[in-house]
Amino acid sequence: MGYAPPQPSEMFSDTSDPTQIAQRFEDYKGKLSASHSKAAQGDTAFVPGQGIVVDGSRRQQALAERVEAITKGLSTDQLASVQADLDALKAVMGDIGKDLTLTSPLASGLVPYDLEAPAKLLVPRMTPLRNSIPRGKGQGTARQFKRILGWSNSGTGGVADQMAFMDSQSISTAFGPISLRRGAKISYAADEKSVKYVEQGLSDMVTWKAQFAGQGFQDIRSLSQTALLWATMGAEERAILYGRGGSGYAGAVAAPTVTAAASGSGATIPTATYGVKVTSVAGGGESLPAVASGGLSVTVGQNIVITFTGGAEPTGALAYNVYVGTAGSETFQGTFSPLTSGGTVTITLSSYAAGGAAFPAADTTSNSQGYDGFLAVLTDPAQTGYLKRVNGRIFDATTPANSLGDKPFQDAFVRLYGADAVGTMDKRLADPDEIWLDGNARRALGDYLKLNATSSAYRIALTEGDALSGARVGAVVNGVANQVTGKMVDLGVHPYMPKGASVIRSRNLPVPESEVSATSEVVNVQDYMAVDWPIIQFTYDASTYMFGTLVHYAPGWSGALLGLQ
Repeated sequence: MGYAPPQPSEMFSDTSDPTQIAQRFEDYKGKLSASHSKAAQGDTAFVPGQGIVVDGSRRQQALAERVEAITKGLSTDQLASVQADLDALKAVMGDIGKDLTLTSPLASGLVPYDLEAPAKLLVPRMTPLRNSIPRGKGQGTARQFKRILGWSNSGTGGVADQMAFMDSQSISTAFGPISLRRGAKISYAADEKSVKYVEQGLSDMVTWKAQFAGQGFQDIRSLSQTALLWATMGAEERAILYGRGGSGYAGAVAAPTVTAAASGSGATIPTATYGVKVTSVAGGGESLPAVASGGLSVTVGQNIVITFTGGAEPTGALAYNVYVGTAGSETFQGTFSPLTSGGTVTITLSSYAAGGAAFPAADTTSNSQGYDGFLAVLTDPAQTGYLKRVNGRIFDATTPANSLGDKPFQDAFVRLYGADAVGTMDKRLADPDEIWLDGNARRALGDYLKLNATSSAYRIALTEGDALSGARVGAVVNGVANQVTGKMVDLGVHPYMPKGASVIRSRNLPVPESEVSATSEVVNVQDYMAVDWPIIQFTYDASTYMFGTLVHYAPGWSGALLGLQ
C-alpha cells in the first residue's frame, strides 16, 4: 500500500511557527532541487565504498552523446563543413577521458578518503527557561510597573484579614473629614517597580583564509554565525537562571565568615600546615576569598572542617569554593554545599590535590551590566516566596533513616500555598508548575526510591504493554506530587543549575483577572539581532545584540532550595 508524504509540520517538528515551517520547507526544496540539477549534469556517480563522487568520464560520455546527436541532425553539406572540428573535439574528449577517471592518474583514484562535511556540531543546546518564558516588547530605558500586593482578606501583601459584620444603625466610618454609617473600609498594599534595560551581545570573526580554505568542505561563515547564535542563547539562559546585576539589581554577594580546624580521621590530606580560604559562589562567579585559617596544622588522616560563624551564610550565596595550600598560594579543591547539624553549618574536606586554580583576585558574583536571574531573586528573602538552606542529604547512604527524600519540596509547597500561614503571613495559594535542580540532586531522589527500604514516596504507573516489554533498570524521578494541592509538579535537570540549588517555579498565578499572564517575562526593546560588520580588514566579523531585561512580576509565587545533597 502507498504511504502519504509527510507534512511540512512533521518534517520540522521542533517549531510550531507557520512562518518558520514554510521557510524551512522552501529551503529544503531549494537544496533538493540543486542536488537534482547537479545529478542531471552527469558529472557525479555512486561508487560502492566511496559514495557519490565526481566522475569526469560521465561528463565526457554525456558530451560525446550530444556531439553524436548533433552530427545526426546536420545535412551533408553542413556536416562536411564542421566534421573536421568535431573530429578534433572527439579526440580531445578521448584524452580527457584517459586523464581524469576514477582510476587515472592514480589507481587508487582521486578520492582517497571521505572527508565528511559539514563538521559535526557536538555542542549541547539546552535552553529550557529561555524556551518557556514569554517575550514581550519594551521601549525606553526601563520597565516600570505597579503592583497591588494585597487587600483585606486576600491573604497577601501583609494586609490583615477583616470581618464584615456591622450594625448599620450605629456604625460610623470615616471618609475623609466626615463620618458616615457605612461598612468599614478595606485596606490595600501596593508597590512600584522600575527595572532598567541592559545590553547583551557576543561576537565572532572568520579570517578570509579560513573561509576560502573551507570552500568545498564547509561554509565557515555559516558555521560561525550558527555558533554565535547558540552562544548568545546559552549566555541568555545562564543570565535568566543565575545572573546578578549591579546598580538597581541584587548586587555582589559577600564572602562567608568562616573558621577552619583539623579533626576526625580517615582523610587522605598529607601532614602539613595549610592556608584555607573560602569564597561564595553566585551570579556565575565567586566572591573574594574569606580566610578560614592562615596556618592550619593537619596530621595525615585528619579532615579540614570549615565552620560558618554563627551558622550564618551570606544572602545570595548558592554554594562555596574551597582553596587549600601553602598560605597565600591556596588552590581550588572543589565546590561544596555545607551540611547543617544542630544549628552548626560545616564543610568537611577529606582530601587534598595540588595544582588547582588559584583563588580569585576580584569579586565576580555580580555584573554591573547585568540583570537578576531567578536564583538572584528567589534567594532574596525580601522577594522570594520561599527560601530554605536545606544543607542535608536527599539520600543518606550511610544512615538511610536520615534521608530527607522529598521533604524539602513538600515543605516548600506548604509555605508557597500558605497552609502554615499565621497572623499576617501571606497565604498566596501558589501551586507550582515545575522544579529545576542539578543532576546530582535528581540522582539522589532516584536512589532514595530504590535503596531506602522505608521509602513510600513514590507511585508505580503501568501501561498495557509493560508486562511484555521486558525489565528496565533504574529509577528516574520525573515529578513530585504536591501533597497540599494534589498536583504532580514536573521535575527536570537544568544543565547550568549550580550544585545543590533548586528552583521551584510557578509559571502563572492562581488569581483570576490578575493582569499578569506570566510570573516572569523577558522584555526587550530590541530582541535578538545579528550584525555583519563592514569589511575593514581580512576578516568577516559578526555580532549579536539585545537590549532588554528579565522582569519578575510575581516572585512570591516561586521559591528556591539550597544545599541539596
